[in-house]
Amino acid sequence: MARNDRQPRTDRPWRILLALVCVLLVVVLGVVQVAHTHHDGTEHADCAFCAAAHITVHTAQTPSPAPATRVVARLESLPPTSLPRFTAIFAHFTRPPPVADIVPA
Repeated sequence: MARNDRQPRTDRPWRILLALVCVLLVVVLGVVQVAHTHHDGTEHADCAFCAAAHITVHTAQTPSPAPATRVVARLESLPPTSLPRFTAIFAHFTRPPPVADIVPA
């Protein structure tokens, strides 16, 4: 007899609650990071929020500008060529399908 290994989803509300808590935590900490200030108005090197505000992605190499091009000669476009149209003709003989002979009984 086959046993059903699928259990009912009794933990589903906990997963939804956990996902909502994570999203709320990211939003709140993002706002705190952007809006935080110090009483003296300066940035502190030991403050994690101040250090995170200055983290940027550095490119490995500075992109070089595109090379300048100049026109040497203009090309003239030719009218489109039409290909010859032909109809393929099957020249080999094909046998017709066999006819069933009806023999009266």
